[in-house]
Amino acid sequence: MAMTLILPLLMGYSLVGETAHEVIGITMGILLIAHNYINRKWYTAVFKGRYTPARIMQTAVNFLLLLCFILTMISGIMISKHLFVFMKINIAGDLMRKIHLCAANWAFVLMSFHAGTHGGTMTAKIKHKKAVFSAFAAISAYGIYAFMKRGLLQYMFLRNIFVFFDYSEPYIWFCIDYIAMIVLFMFAGFNADRLFKKII
Repeated sequence: MAMTLILPLLMGYSLVGETAHEVIGITMGILLIAHNYINRKWYTAVFKGRYTPARIMQTAVNFLLLLCFILTMISGIMISKHLFVFMKINIAGDLMRKIHLCAANWAFVLMSFHAGTHGGTMTAKIKHKKAVFSAFAAISAYGIYAFMKRGLLQYMFLRNIFVFFDYSEPYIWFCIDYIAMIVLFMFAGFNADRLFKKII
């Protein structure tokens, strides 16, 4: 949950400042290591048991997300202008910047989707589920608009390698758009998990 909550801050790197972006990135890295340590038993069970369609989907998402995070962290360190500048790493800076842009946006989508696949346990005790799901569906509809508006698809496939930030826009609107996108992909992950679990 903490990793999800700081995603909007991490995605708006120029709006929060480059130094703050690197600090938040390190925080995300620490949380990622902690999350994987807490769930380390999952790795030991990868080659055990039967693989249902839902498990195949979750496993694929997990490993793709891990790969994106690793690429994001390595490339982030290599293009660092502040906290890691003492390491004097300057190898293929332009390539690393492109990798960072691509991997970070894929990680944003996959992390939200991953959180949604575990939504069943979180929603089990929620009352008035229909009202809650209707609200999520409405926010997701706006999330589709925000996804197109912010051009994430172009960054994910490197069709645009330059991120545009509107500095005249209040930061709160940027956060609202990214929160809506988080809800969108969480909702997609939740429904995909439900759908795949129905497939025997």
